Amino acid sequence: MGDEDDESSDDSDIPTIFAITPTYKRFTQKAELTRVSQTFRHIVNFHWIVIEDSKEKTSLVRNFLANCGLKYTHLNIRTPKVMQRSRKQPRWAKSRGLEQRNLGLSWLRKNVDPDVTRGVVYFADDDNTYDVRIFEEV
Repeated sequence: MGDEDDESSDDSDIPTIFAITPTYKRFTQKAELTRVSQTFRHIVNFHWIVIEDSKEKTSLVRNFLANCGLKYTHLNIRTPKVMQRSRKQPRWAKSRGLEQRNLGLSWLRKNVDPDVTRGVVYFADDDNTYDVRIFEEV
């Protein structure tokens, strides 16, 4: 279910920031992933967990992550139909990215030992813009 880039951490005294980012196929997907990755590249001890809302991992996201210069984990899980909002429902009627965020948390619980790796979990949507100073505070 997941692919990992196995680069080592930059500085063991600084906690690792694990950013969980749900994403889905759309015309602006690559542009938005590119924009957010440019901020993430300035963060020391950063691990990006990208979860696609799809049955299979797409080549677009796979290739993007392989070339983005970040330590990452690539996962996928499709949102069940019952959890998807219909066009007639208001945007607030159903949560988006819930299954993907939960899978990211599950991956962390299975793969990161908190007694060995100090870290912080940050939910970072790919359609938002982040100031690198946020991560300096974390």
